[in-house]
Amino acid sequence: MTRRPILNLTIMSGPDAGKWARFDQDTVTLGRARGNDFFLQDRFVSNNHGEFVREEDGFIYQDLQSRHGSLVVVDQKVGVRLHRNGSNRPVRILSGGEIQVGSSVIRLRIGQLSEEEAQQKPKEPEADYESHEKYITTVHEPQAALTRRVTGKDPRLRILFGLAGQLNGLNRLEDLLGLIVQATFEAFPTADFFSINLLEDNGLRPFMSRVRGALEETNAPSIISQSLLQRVVETREAVLFVRDGMSGDLSKSILEGQIYACMAAPLVGQRSLLGVMHVDTRDSKSLFSRQDLDLFSVFASNVAFALERTRLTENIYEMFEGFVQASVSAIEARDPTTAGHSERVATYSLRLAEVVNQTTAASFEPIHFTDEQLTELRYAALLHDFGKVGVRESVLMKATRLPEPEITNVRERFNLFKEVHWRHQTDGLLQRLMREGRHPTSEDMEVLRYRHAQFVSELDAFMSFMDTINSRSRLEPEQIAHVQAMGRRMVFAANDERVTLLTQGELENLTIRSGTLNDLEMEDMRSHVAQSEAFLNQIPWSEELRQVPCIAGAHHEKLDGSGYPRGLAGDEIPLRVRILTVADIFDAVTAWDRPYRPAASIEDATRILRLESDSGKLDVDLVSLFVGEVIPSITHLIPKQS
Repeated sequence: MTRRPILNLTIMSGPDAGKWARFDQDTVTLGRARGNDFFLQDRFVSNNHGEFVREEDGFIYQDLQSRHGSLVVVDQKVGVRLHRNGSNRPVRILSGGEIQVGSSVIRLRIGQLSEEEAQQKPKEPEADYESHEKYITTVHEPQAALTRRVTGKDPRLRILFGLAGQLNGLNRLEDLLGLIVQATFEAFPTADFFSINLLEDNGLRPFMSRVRGALEETNAPSIISQSLLQRVVETREAVLFVRDGMSGDLSKSILEGQIYACMAAPLVGQRSLLGVMHVDTRDSKSLFSRQDLDLFSVFASNVAFALERTRLTENIYEMFEGFVQASVSAIEARDPTTAGHSERVATYSLRLAEVVNQTTAASFEPIHFTDEQLTELRYAALLHDFGKVGVRESVLMKATRLPEPEITNVRERFNLFKEVHWRHQTDGLLQRLMREGRHPTSEDMEVLRYRHAQFVSELDAFMSFMDTINSRSRLEPEQIAHVQAMGRRMVFAANDERVTLLTQGELENLTIRSGTLNDLEMEDMRSHVAQSEAFLNQIPWSEELRQVPCIAGAHHEKLDGSGYPRGLAGDEIPLRVRILTVADIFDAVTAWDRPYRPAASIEDATRILRLESDSGKLDVDLVSLFVGEVIPSITHLIPKQS
């Protein structure tokens, strides 16, 4: 019985994916023109692209001088390129082989048919889904399916698994991208160029690109086929193209970039398409195989997951940054006089920490702060005063020993004392004259007026003295003694009772030696440190930031144990806390807008830091570094007195 070869064609990818036909004829033409035996809608295919010619025992394929040629894949490793400007010899095809024209991959099957079988209705060939997956990856196809197909067959999987393990431990985008590029070039030795384009509202945006062998990202505009990338976006399919299988603008881009073959895969996240990952062979004539495409698709899936997680991490970071800035704004809204303090302290602290990292001093030789530790220090510095939101406003805003309403009350009371004093003096004179049975003389009135004038003068002088010291940041012992002596002086009140010039509370406030807060107010103010730590402890910090609360909560501790709230001393105080303490003190004394004292000059601030370190309260080595290396670099940030 005579048998003859027949040809089965099944389109595995492209616009006509799934289309199939069986041909029992000597010549089978294919192309985009309607007159072809095998019509393709692929716009990357020429009108009359190629033809299959039957021979005695099979078929050969020849390119019909198409503009961009054909790629005949004989097996998984061998591909023959046909092009009018290159080789155009007929190629014998094998059953199970494939041919790529444009963006379409066609599976070829050759069977034998007898004359009797030719009269029967042909059966539909079974769909080869596994082969289909080898070329097309959609968002509906799980990564596991692709991974299973190459597991055990491709030694490059170790690169993929290694990459996946490393990506899981990274949150910084620059570290992540570096690993991705390195692993991609290692897994695909023929790739010369790598790029990622991210999808935004107005289309794809070039995100990063790298040329093999380059240490850094290239800044030069990259020639990439936008048609190819857009096709991936629209179909969400991973594609493998060679230069001769394309047309139009796509071909122009590929030719200008001297690109021979390229792969592009969608970066599909859990919720959306993130973009497209792409590699090409622009400096060689190497091909990518269908197994390369499988592996590249799996790579893209891992990259998409890592990018999505990194983007989520960045969003969380941005949200947290917003929270921190809102917290700082809340602090400054509560205490406007310290506006900018937290930002400056954070800047000063980080600068000092960086100097510690760079110094060769023996005392700091084994110390090097990591990026994570510097971030911890920054957040602790920004939030170190957050507890002030719980401090009474009368304490927080107390600019003088006696606030204006209280000093006004003292002034009015003194005026009343003057009136009572005149009345008591005149009443006393009248009673004496009545006992003596005589009328007042001019001498009596002169003595009366003199004594009252002397009393008034003493009260006015004391009132003036109190006005002077009320806003002073520090009092001398003799000034305190004068207030105590005058404040305890007894005078007559309106009800004829004898009272002191000042109440006990007024006396305590006016005799505060340093600052404007009395003991109770100082205790209230100091409570902000513990409140800051308590507030920060309520935040579920990550492992890298878990020290933020304790750093912020210890910034008023001193090395000699005289600090608060815990009275820590020596090695109980971590180095980053000591750094924050130095920065906080320097900004506190140089800020011009503090209500309780005038700003200190840089020279005076330096002297204060050295006195504190010499007395064992501050770290001597840190103060030295701060004065010698940090202050000269931050003078432009120090608030200027207006």
